[in-house]
Parts: sequence; C-alpha cells; structure tokens
Amino acid sequence: MRTLGIILVFLGIVLLVREFNPAFISWLAPYAHQIKGAFWGVTLIAFGLYMLTRRTARKLVLIAYLIYLLLYLVV
Repeated sequence: MRTLGIILVFLGIVLLVREFNPAFISWLAPYAHQIKGAFWGVTLIAFGLYMLTRRTARKLVLIAYLIYLLLYLVV
C-alpha cells in the first residue's frame, strides 16, 4: 500500500506540473497517439503477465503497468 501511495502522490505532482507548465511534458507530445492507442493491448498483456508470474515478478509487472498508466494520463 505504501508503494501505491507514493505512486499516486507522484502522479498528482506530475499532473499539477502539467497543468501549470504544459511545456514540461511537451517532449511526449509526438508519442501521445501511440500511447493512447495501445491502452487495451498493454492492459491485457500486463494483466496476463500478472496472472502468470510469481510474487517478485508481479511487482515488476505492476510497476511497469503503473508507469504506462502515468504516461497515459499525462499525455
């Protein structure tokens, strides 16, 4: 739960910075279409990997998916 809290705080900070300074995320603008278009594919792959892996690998899959969600929400 602590890790999830840290990730949510980081996400909130990034979203606030994007709101007040849009140039902060401008380097991701060319990739916005690809990031948003791949949402369901990435979600299904991450869910499948989460179900197939053991405890340590599950954390890695979860972290990778949360990074993707961060990118999805920011762009």
